[in-house]
Amino acid sequence: MINDDFLMSLIQQTSDFNDLVKTKAIEVVAQHDERLFITIVTLLFACYIFVFFSGRLWKKRKNKKLKKVVLTRSMSMGVLHGGELALERLTDYHKAKANFLSLNSAETELDALLNEERPDFKKLHRCVAKMEMSGKESEAVMKLRNAIRKAEPHKAYEFEMLLVETLIYQGDYTEALRCKCLEEKYITDARRPLYKAIIHISLGYRRYQDEAINCWKEFKQIREEFKRPGKVKDAQLIKISTKFDKFKSVVISLKEDIKEVHRKAKKYK
Repeated sequence: MINDDFLMSLIQQTSDFNDLVKTKAIEVVAQHDERLFITIVTLLFACYIFVFFSGRLWKKRKNKKLKKVVLTRSMSMGVLHGGELALERLTDYHKAKANFLSLNSAETELDALLNEERPDFKKLHRCVAKMEMSGKESEAVMKLRNAIRKAEPHKAYEFEMLLVETLIYQGDYTEALRCKCLEEKYITDARRPLYKAIIHISLGYRRYQDEAINCWKEFKQIREEFKRPGKVKDAQLIKISTKFDKFKSVVISLKEDIKEVHRKAKKYK
């Protein structure tokens, strides 16, 4: 297997050789040596072909490394949501680990779901999570913003909730906090205090900690009121939804995952 550093070094050396050949070609033209000039041009063309395809190979290998990684931010978010969603995210994550191609249809699926007259919001939520796992959350943000502009109020509210989650995956906490759906007072929705708690903890400012605790308490209360009997009884999930310190530790872990994704994205640019 060719080492990446060796391949890049070889490409650079070949490029330098090309420059030398060009210089010699100019000298030959000046001396009117036609046969030698044709030989040099042929050699130069061969070198160009080598550099072109070597560069493509290196880029392909670099992209392949990125594409194989299944990201985990949406799985952490599922744990914070708790209940069935946590297990659903875990299932999707392991499917993607086993077969990365299972994520390829997520973008097309998102377009189709957003254009439905009566969108299946549960499917949409799952689809956005798959977009995150494949590192396409920026595309999801763009599509959701477009959908919000065209949608009637109820749809716009649901689409914007998905946008908040996707902005959190990007680390755009301040932008997420500006979303109008988080200030809605007439709809009982556990996601609202959940996302606000995550954002306040992630921003890391001491003045937001009390607000984070209050939002977490509201989230816990709404969950208790709407909890269905006989569902998930996982001890760890119960601790996360009932103990703030456990909840906070998962949020901090999510924040570190987000930073790591950004760091790797910059490295491979």
